[in-house]
Amino acid sequence: MATETECILIVEDNQEVRENLAEILELYGYRIRIASNGLDGAKAAIEHLPDLILCDVMMPELDGFGVLNLLSENERTAAIPFVFITAKTDSEDIRRGMNLGADDYITKPFYKDELLQVVRTRLKKARTRVRVLEGNAPAGVHLSDPERGHARLEEYFASEGERREFEQGTMLVREGEYPHFIYRITQGHVHLSRTHEYGRNYIIAEVGNGEMFGISSALERSPFHYTARAASQQVVALCLPIAKLLHLLNSDRFVAEALMHTLARRVVNYSERLVNQAYDSVRRRTALVLCDLHQQYAEGKIDLSREELAQMVGTTKESVTRALSEFKRDNMVEISGREVRVTKPDALYTLLV
Repeated sequence: MATETECILIVEDNQEVRENLAEILELYGYRIRIASNGLDGAKAAIEHLPDLILCDVMMPELDGFGVLNLLSENERTAAIPFVFITAKTDSEDIRRGMNLGADDYITKPFYKDELLQVVRTRLKKARTRVRVLEGNAPAGVHLSDPERGHARLEEYFASEGERREFEQGTMLVREGEYPHFIYRITQGHVHLSRTHEYGRNYIIAEVGNGEMFGISSALERSPFHYTARAASQQVVALCLPIAKLLHLLNSDRFVAEALMHTLARRVVNYSERLVNQAYDSVRRRTALVLCDLHQQYAEGKIDLSREELAQMVGTTKESVTRALSEFKRDNMVEISGREVRVTKPDALYTLLV
């Protein structure tokens, strides 16, 4: 049964469906508020802050997508679990709703058990999120603890993130698209690349297990300035809706500090890489990239095509191949097909000093 504080807002223009939903949920102990169109539903959500919103897609005044967009932009309502109820089963409509940040969907006609399962699951996740946010430092007190913030962010990804799998070569995001999620990689590697004005691609970063991307675009509400593509045979990512990230940042100062540390560290690393690419030789730049990849690939084997490696170094494939041949001759690396293993990392590091 529901707890005393769990209130569900039903936004549905069909009176029969609206009454049916209310009857079922009240029977199981939930408090109910109703709205017969999208505009009234958005107003009710902002005024009364329900614990969960069930919202039809096709409605007068304001459709369900508009309701979700409006509530996602409001700090008071951004983190409220949002479930679409729709008669449409077209995958594109469902995907659009999920990309906008909806937590789940139910298709009409629905079964009682299906409805209750979705409601219970989403409310349970919401309660988990509240527990994650509890224990913040008292108002006016700020103790620097970015590690604590990173731990809370990981918990939030685990409870609120949507798990997605990508095969090698699959595009996660495209340069120029506006973000709906930030991504945390839990398996595999992802390449972030940019296209030069003359059409040449450059890999500006490799994101591995436990790392995130999309943060700066999410905070700036700006398009992605890179394309993210799965570089491993399989990549698993947790996708956190931007609205929930913003709610977490406004609620937990430790998480905000952790992201500030992450972004600041990346600025320093990217600046150093730009300087190295501008003034270092191809041999030294290749050594720098291999040293970075050696740290990221725990299994030891760096599995990249020569073209991908050249895009990371910022040179031609032929130049990278020559540098690798020199490293192999000096017994610093072993090469088998496209796989490279750094055998003498200390010797490779000396090239950077």
